[in-house]
Amino acid sequence: MPVRVLGDQTRLRFKPSGNEVDDFCRWSETYLRLPGNRKLMIRDWQRDIVEMVWGADRPKLSALAIGRGNAKSTLAAAMALYRLYQGEDESVDILAVDYRQAALIGKICTKFVGRHEQLEKRATVFADRIAVRQSTLEWLPANAAALEGRTPTLVIADEGGRIDQEVYEVAVHSVSKLDTAQLFLIGTPGPNPRNVLAQFREHSLTHPEDKTQAYKEFSADRWDHSLTCDDHDGDPGCLSAANPALGDWLSRESLLATAPPKTSEAHWRRVRLIQWRVANSEPVLPLGLWESLSTGEEIPPGSKVVLAFDGSYSGNDATVVLAATVDREPHLQLVKAWARPDPRDTDYRVPIEQVEQAVRDACREWDVAEIACDTYRWQRSLSILEAEALPVRDFPQSVTRMSAATAGFLTAARNAKLSHSGHPLIGEHLTNATTTEDGRGGRLVKSHRAVRIDAAICAVMAVSRATWHATKSKPKRRTIAF
Repeated sequence: MPVRVLGDQTRLRFKPSGNEVDDFCRWSETYLRLPGNRKLMIRDWQRDIVEMVWGADRPKLSALAIGRGNAKSTLAAAMALYRLYQGEDESVDILAVDYRQAALIGKICTKFVGRHEQLEKRATVFADRIAVRQSTLEWLPANAAALEGRTPTLVIADEGGRIDQEVYEVAVHSVSKLDTAQLFLIGTPGPNPRNVLAQFREHSLTHPEDKTQAYKEFSADRWDHSLTCDDHDGDPGCLSAANPALGDWLSRESLLATAPPKTSEAHWRRVRLIQWRVANSEPVLPLGLWESLSTGEEIPPGSKVVLAFDGSYSGNDATVVLAATVDREPHLQLVKAWARPDPRDTDYRVPIEQVEQAVRDACREWDVAEIACDTYRWQRSLSILEAEALPVRDFPQSVTRMSAATAGFLTAARNAKLSHSGHPLIGEHLTNATTTEDGRGGRLVKSHRAVRIDAAICAVMAVSRATWHATKSKPKRRTIAF
């Protein structure tokens, strides 16, 4: 049911000049009103954004990364309404991470319509859409199946750093149906480094020759300065670089009001400074601790060790073989690791025979007390190795067992009761991990879906089994008295 139904089907009194960017700026100033009946004046930096989308190249796909508080949703709403009122048979779709988020832009559109008599009299406003003549603007649920079959002329996808990959891909395919249809992705970097906006950015930077898509960001990513930096030898600094509205409607005081420690530094740098290379905000070990445990020395041949094996078949995970000396204070060394080199290479498969041979070679080099492994998907290989009289032992990664092993590993690391040879992969995977806790204890999990932590899991398993072998009681020699 419509909220209200108005029937004027005449066009707005507006004469196009033939330059859509100029027309949009002029139309917005004429018809769009902010609270207090203030005209929406498009700033030069906003005009540059619109030029990217509707300029001479007019790319099929375009994307924008800009700090929160710079009115990107307001600009997106203005662009959606311009097409709704000025176009013919337009179908404008607004998407986001969920329906509630998409409805925020829809609400901005509805308020713009209600603030100008000429817009309001021509619109039929529903709870989830606005209709003007034969054109519609809709804000939609983030459901890929529900979006199939649509033929929009413009898609605005908000929260590009968090929007679901499948939802985005359905939207991309939907704008491929019409030659003039476009998609505009907006947002800030998400916690997952392989998020939709990050992949869009990567492709644009890697393939500047691809004119089917365009990307623009307001960012302090090239600097690693303090959170409050806004002076680069007399030039505007990091805050201004990522926040072009600073000093206009966005005040410095308001911007810094949510700065750490009120929010995490990692999150603040992503959403306020548009910095993409931000570390895990909840690492399992203090910064620099793992590096301080490195001796740079490898395990001598013939040493008694435990091997830990964590295997994947394809996907984004890694396959890792790691050794730890049997000692109350074990020394760790990465034996070998395999992983898909390009996340987009879906045909990659782990070289199983190479993995099996690496385990055999390690057993020749050292006195291996145990090969600790989770047998999931690797039963065949492990059965072959076990048939060769190698000491394969199942280490199921159950919550209870991994919680105890994780606690032991973290305690040993924090108290310098272990060391390692210095291979960077273990430290990288530890950095990618965070801890999750419940009533059964804590264990390592990925800080976000796209990262790898397999070497860290191997380290936990190896330390657990190495210290067990080092401390297990030896059977007492039985004596007989005469």
